[in-house]
Amino acid sequence: MVNGTGNDAPEVYSVEEFLSLAAELQDAAAAGETPAQLCAVLGRPVRHSLSPVIHLGSAAMLGNESLVYVRVEAGEPSEVRRLLQQSPACVRGFSVTMPGKSAAHDLADHVTDRAALIGSANTLVPVRDDAGEPTGSWVADNTDVDGLSACLRAVLDEDPGSGRGVVVGNGGTARPAVAALAAAGFSSVTVLARSERALNLQNLVESYGMEFDWLRLDDARLGEVCAAAEVVVSTIPAAGAGAVGEQLAMAAAVVDVIYDPYPTPLMLAARGAGRPVSDGLLMLAGQGVEQFRQFTGETPSTEGMYRLLRAHRRTAEANAADPGDTAESGD
Repeated sequence: MVNGTGNDAPEVYSVEEFLSLAAELQDAAAAGETPAQLCAVLGRPVRHSLSPVIHLGSAAMLGNESLVYVRVEAGEPSEVRRLLQQSPACVRGFSVTMPGKSAAHDLADHVTDRAALIGSANTLVPVRDDAGEPTGSWVADNTDVDGLSACLRAVLDEDPGSGRGVVVGNGGTARPAVAALAAAGFSSVTVLARSERALNLQNLVESYGMEFDWLRLDDARLGEVCAAAEVVVSTIPAAGAGAVGEQLAMAAAVVDVIYDPYPTPLMLAARGAGRPVSDGLLMLAGQGVEQFRQFTGETPSTEGMYRLLRAHRRTAEANAADPGDTAESGD
């Protein structure tokens, strides 16, 4: 078995199926076979997750033949709890997407500082002793911050100093966006949202020592506020951002975490305005690098993961354009 589970493996595992796979791999290791590093992405729905693309692709590039990475349909707290309690030693960690990020944060025995501030986690890793054996406890982290930091590095020429950042949206991805802006040295953040729910981010922004402000997306001053910003980070669906894309693209740089459709209307608006822009595929790559390191101890390159995602997307687009050639297509 090399970087996978065989051609007859299900595309998406149930919790029960995953635990059965884990038990089989654990028994194989006990019988003297090469130990597997079993990981999974948890979510509902999870079928279209691109995490296997970056993790298995990176393992292949690094010559890691032991990584097995699958999708598991799981998101309820009871499902996450069962996986944490019953996963054997060969399980090296979980990537967590919606709706399980809150459960991952709440059920872990230990939580990193940044995950605690953000209030959710996208990474679960078993704590191991000095001999490398799992202790039975788990740590939760939020590597979405790393993904957004990679996006910021791609579009910012230098330290923003006292720069102003703009975050569009007030949902789950907006919180690691705030953390990434703080890590990059921004001094203030304006949150753009449809309602006063933007205030949900005030405590988080101020906890990092940054000034907080907010504005409705339909405010006449939208373009003026964006034009004064070093960067706009949009975390809302493509259609919503596209409706005000011209104003958002007035910022000096643009990050759009959405990658479906690709390119997004906001990305096109930013390119049309001559602004540097980074995308959700780069965010996915950036957060995946730190996950892979925590799972395996090896560190792939962000650029390598990004190339994997772009190549996968080109293949998917080609298959969609020629349905007759999709029999062996992937994700």
